[in-house]
Order: sequence, then C-alpha cells, then structure tokens
Amino acid sequence: MDLFAIPIEDKVILYRPLRRLAFVGNQAMADLVLDLARREEAAGTVEQPVASSAAWDDAAQFVDAIGFLEPDPAPPPELSATYCPTTAVLLLTNRCNLRCTYCYASGGEGQPQDLSPALARMVTDWAHQNAVELGYPYFELTFHGGGEPVQAWGLLQEATAHARSKELPCRISLVSNGVFTGRQLQWVLDNLDNLTISFDGRKETQDRQRPHASGRGSFESVMRTISALDEASFSYGIRMTATAPWRGQLVEDVSFICEETRCQAMQVEPAFNTRRGEHVGPARAQSEAFVDAFMDAFEVAQGAGRQLTYSGARPWLLTRTFCMAPHTACIVNPAGQLVSCYEVTGGNHPLSKISTVGQVTGERVVVDHQAQGALWAYLQEQKRSACRDCFCYWHCAGDCYTRAHAASSGESQGNSPRCAMNRKITARILLWYIMNNDGIWQGQGAHPQAMQLMREF
Repeated sequence: MDLFAIPIEDKVILYRPLRRLAFVGNQAMADLVLDLARREEAAGTVEQPVASSAAWDDAAQFVDAIGFLEPDPAPPPELSATYCPTTAVLLLTNRCNLRCTYCYASGGEGQPQDLSPALARMVTDWAHQNAVELGYPYFELTFHGGGEPVQAWGLLQEATAHARSKELPCRISLVSNGVFTGRQLQWVLDNLDNLTISFDGRKETQDRQRPHASGRGSFESVMRTISALDEASFSYGIRMTATAPWRGQLVEDVSFICEETRCQAMQVEPAFNTRRGEHVGPARAQSEAFVDAFMDAFEVAQGAGRQLTYSGARPWLLTRTFCMAPHTACIVNPAGQLVSCYEVTGGNHPLSKISTVGQVTGERVVVDHQAQGALWAYLQEQKRSACRDCFCYWHCAGDCYTRAHAASSGESQGNSPRCAMNRKITARILLWYIMNNDGIWQGQGAHPQAMQLMREF
C-alpha cells in the first residue's frame, strides 16, 4: 500500500494517496499506523501493547472505522505509448499586443510568424480523424501560443469554422489576454465553448506586469471582457502569474478577483525570471515565500467559495502524467513543428530539441516516432521513476518537464526548490482540507473549471 507519514508543524499527516484519505495525528499515532500497516501487509497479527492500551484501542478503532488500512484500489491505468491525439492545439502566432514583463516566449518581439491556414486545417483534420477511429463522441480544438491568438483573428475564425464543419462535435477553447474589441468579444461568446483569461488581479498589478506594447495598462480592457463574460454566464477561468514580493500582494490580487468578478476558478503560477524570454526556476527562499503567499491566497479564495490552484500541488488528481499534452494533443507552432508542450513555441526554447516530435506540412502530419518514443521514455521511465518515494507521485507525476528543467539548477529530480515547493503546498492543502472537513480528507478537490485550467497550462 502507498502510505506516507508527512511531518507538518508539530503534527504528522497520515496519507493514503490512492485511497484519497488523510488525517492528522501526533508521532505516536503515526508510529501506530505504520506498525499496523506493516503487520497488515505481512498478514500477521497485531499485538496490543501492555501500556496505554485504551489509547491504543481507540486509535486502532478509528483507523479501522475510516478504512485507512484497506488495500489500495487500482492505480490510474498505464498510458499507451501509441500517439493518437484527439485534441488539436494551434499556436497561432508570436504576435502580441501586450508586453508582459515575465513572458517566457518574448511575445510580440522578433519577426512576426503566423501559422498557415493549411497547417491549421491539417492538424484539426488529424485530431478529428483520430477521434472518429477511437469512437470518441467529440474532439477538441484549443487556440494557444507564444503570442496572443486573437492577433491572428482571421485564422482563428477560419479554424473555428473548419472545426465546426466536421462530422464529430468539437469543443473549442481559447487562451487569451482578454484584450478584445467589442465585435471580437461578441464573436467569442457566440462561437467558443470555453475561455481562459490571463489576468493578474488588481489594476496596479495588471498594469505593471501586463502592459500594452505602448506601455499603457491593460486592466480596463480585460475587466470589460470579464464583466461581459460574467453577464453572459460564459464558461471561463483566470490564469494568474505572480511575481515577487508574493506575500500580501498575491492575497490582495486574489481578493480583488473574488470580490469584483464571478470567476469560480483561478490558477496561479509563480514567475521567477527577471526579464522576458528567460526560463528560470526559484531559489529556496523564493519557493518558501511563494508557499506562504499561495496558502494565504488559497484560504481567501476558499472563504469566498472560489477555487485557487497551483499546477504542482493537486492531491485530488490521480494521474501517471503531469500533463496530457504529450499524449493526447497535436500541438503545432507557427514553424510547422509538431511539439509536445504549449510553451515550446519555437527553436529558442531550451527544450525544443527533445520536445519536437514531428513536422506538419500542407499535405500531412509527419510524426517522428523515434523522437516521440525518446520523449515518452524520458517522461515515464527516467524522470517519473525518480519520484516513486514521494507522496506527490500520483499527483504531479514527475511535474511539468519544462518547468522542472528550469527549476532544477543542476540538482537531481526530487531535490530542486520547485519539488520542495510542490511538496509543501500539497501538504498544506491536505492539512487545510483535513481541518475544515471534520478531521479527515476524503478526496475533496478542484472545481471543474480548475481542471480545465490545468489542462491548458
């Protein structure tokens, strides 16, 4: 059985990830549970100690009553190594109307590049055909990119119409900075199924971190979009990026969103790079500061009936892979490269070589099976196997390989500041749910829109 005793503050979280069960005890309770588990697995008999028998009895009865030592259910099924994606992800352009201070892709800089309509159709057709052959009831299309997808407005409309013309229904989503004209906004409401808005919170935060190319703020424009989404009861989530100093600032930004919008699900990711185009992980002190800030903001969101998530800490999710993109998504960038990550928008990404698994032409999608197999082996065998003794093993599943690479700083898998950050936030989320659900965590977790956010980033 997977069983962990996680020290936290002056207590211990007793955790069964596959059973989605956790509770808090002292060290004596932890010792008792670990002893009972060893005896259970050895099919031996549990001998009651002579001293403190009443307390021992009560503790053992509690553990038995909640089924804590029952066998693990089957883990998530093994993923097929066969690459047969049913989601088309179009990285439409590197053009952007904003100049976000932390943009990993330097959106809006350099020679403009747009995905061609022919390649967009080819990838969409392939995802649709795969879904038909697999007997799926629908396929999916997502607009993403190292720039703002709406900057390729005609292509976005054309690709949407093409997807809607197919035999199977298509679920279409857009990841955007939310700066729309009135006509664009109405088209989004009329034609798309889901929207993820990149928005960082209060006016001072949004305007400082996400200015227009001219330098003026983007807050007012994005708030108009969010107000229209709320008025139309349109399905959307907010993707926040937080920069230092996190303590206080993140709480205020989350509070603002909870008070001024109807958004039910927010995902926040910390940015540690100090200039655009960087891929940088945290130092130890930075990761610890973000943990404290995240938990303060998490409690604010929970108090408002909203969900705040961070991609590296998701105990409600059992999975063999951090992200399904390398397995179920056909992601094409403006250069026509078939890539395995939404963030690999071109050859300047440090992991572009391992992440490029094919090429799309105007006639067909060509998968490089050797490259795809090498990536698969890296994700499933080399990278994730190093995490087997971690209590986050079934949740972050080896973590995001692009972010973990940036965060490693030469340290081995599992020892980086990002891994420490993931473990600390996961433990504190578990503790929060335990303390707010009669002393036991039983799988409480994310809002469905939060799960959508995690699929898109």
